[in-house]
Amino acid sequence: MKNFLAKQRQAGFYSIRFKSSAGRLTNAQLLAIHGLAEKFGAGYIHLTSRQEISIPFVRQENLAEIEKICAANGLEISPAGTIVKMVTACQGNEICPSGIIDSPEIAREIERRHGGRELPNKITCSVTGCPNNCMKVHYNDIGIKGAVDPQFIAENCIYCGGCAKVCRVGAIEVDRQSKTWTINRDKCINCGRCVKICKKDALRGVVGYKIYLAGEILPQFIDNEETVYQIIDTTLNYFAEHAKPRERLSKMFERLGSQDLTQVLLSAKILPK
Repeated sequence: MKNFLAKQRQAGFYSIRFKSSAGRLTNAQLLAIHGLAEKFGAGYIHLTSRQEISIPFVRQENLAEIEKICAANGLEISPAGTIVKMVTACQGNEICPSGIIDSPEIAREIERRHGGRELPNKITCSVTGCPNNCMKVHYNDIGIKGAVDPQFIAENCIYCGGCAKVCRVGAIEVDRQSKTWTINRDKCINCGRCVKICKKDALRGVVGYKIYLAGEILPQFIDNEETVYQIIDTTLNYFAEHAKPRERLSKMFERLGSQDLTQVLLSAKILPK
């Protein structure tokens, strides 16, 4: 049975946390949380770093009544413990002008697959829509970042240099006289600004994903959403099998190295070589 109450230092009191849908709650849900905080808490809420709303100073004997109110208002209580924590996300390409991927929907799918899964230790996961990295994915156990791989169409290029001017990291060089266009893939951050600025369709962007495991980026550019989920599925299964109790993902990699998991992903043809 999952534990839905987090202990406080004050004897007899607990905090209870409510999940959001990748950071989104309806007005009705917020009003319901307001009522719960007034009736069962200390009259205030706390916003957690994982986009949850926490009500402190709850007593255990009130949990059953709180659960009934939550069910009536579509609120989901976050379990505590060594589980896959609620997946956080930015607003993604539905709202943000810089957004490349649908961050909230990807976060919700990961939640559907693994939310609350019990593991040797907690796993944090975050999805950010672009290289601006508002969700700081490298600080999570698993991070997904939206990315664009620019593809050059030479016959359409007029070598105006606009793409080079908007590149934040100086990855693109254009020589108008010699009619040459080059990109340094090692420097490119896959933001897609060069693709957006090109008016001649000389740059076409392949939308994809960059994956971080314990803060380290996988070198492969992932161009298929289902592959993202397969990487996460495999990583969590590997963690469940190989991690010691209370060992974080990063500590497991320090002990075992990450090469074995990488080989598993390659052997299963999940990661492109």
